Amino acid sequence: LHGQRYCIYFCIMTIQLASLKTKLLYTTALVVASSLIFSCQKVIDVDLPDADPQLVVEGTIRKGEKPIVVLSMSQGYFDPVDLDQFAMSGASVYVSVDGVEYELEEIPSSMLDYEQQEELSQRYKFPIEWIMFGNLPTYSILGNSDLIGEEGKVYDLRVEYDTIVATASTTMHPTIPLDDSYFYFPENSTSDSLGIINIVYTDPDSLGNCYRWSSRRSNTYPDWHVLAGQVKDPFYIYPVGSAWDDLIINGGTFDLAAIRYPSENDNLDSLEQGLWKVGDTVLIKLETIDYNSYETLLSFETAVSSNANPFAPPTNVISHVDGGLGWWIAYSEDVDTVYCQP
Repeated sequence: LHGQRYCIYFCIMTIQLASLKTKLLYTTALVVASSLIFSCQKVIDVDLPDADPQLVVEGTIRKGEKPIVVLSMSQGYFDPVDLDQFAMSGASVYVSVDGVEYELEEIPSSMLDYEQQEELSQRYKFPIEWIMFGNLPTYSILGNSDLIGEEGKVYDLRVEYDTIVATASTTMHPTIPLDDSYFYFPENSTSDSLGIINIVYTDPDSLGNCYRWSSRRSNTYPDWHVLAGQVKDPFYIYPVGSAWDDLIINGGTFDLAAIRYPSENDNLDSLEQGLWKVGDTVLIKLETIDYNSYETLLSFETAVSSNANPFAPPTNVISHVDGGLGWWIAYSEDVDTVYCQP
């Protein structure tokens, strides 16, 4: 009996010692691994090479409107940004169409036409008041002019600054009208107040037509909302992926589910993200652009969407400005109003 007890006791002790040994081994391994991991930490200073600044061109001409160009110089990624000085003055800017060359004037933003001020407000997401009463250097034409955006025209841009000469060209394609746009509830929807807007258009039977869409809720927040009385979207919002071409849908009728892209106020109405609400009045804009513009915008939005993502492939924005960076885009557009009602 004593021998059996001794054997049982010996077995238990052996198991406990083995368990203790295993724990010690695990603990030792963990300590060693931790020390190796933390000892491998090292501050790495990356010496980024300096690059010569390049001229940056941001120019547009819209159907029925005068051109507007804003110039700046490129800078280092980590350099501070001064919004009061990011636009550049002192350049000579020319636009040619049908063999006639027009010199644009350097104009403070406060002297632009209201449509152009809206364009800048939309482009940079600045309050319209900041544009209307500010002195942002721009290049355009004051008063009446024959230089007005017209379908079918090719517009050539030339910018001269110091020793830099930058050129670009853009074509204003005909407006493609929206066949239809309407609000509806998806089949699997569990809400009786939130839905999607569908837009429909017909692509011409010729390759090379490119498009961009945006939206704006023009109604105001209700009285009970923290932003009561404010317009829901002060600007047109372009979603990431706003531009596409007709390579696949050439000559056909295209239905696009226009899911609402988030705005800065969506943190107040998180349940409405991506959807339109019953009672909203929505302006849907379908813009027609040329292929170079589409290629530039697509690469720009791809770069924006991968920003700060360490797993995203490196992306370079495609620029069709020779001698500089940026874009020169001719837009024609059709705007439809959708009243979100069931």
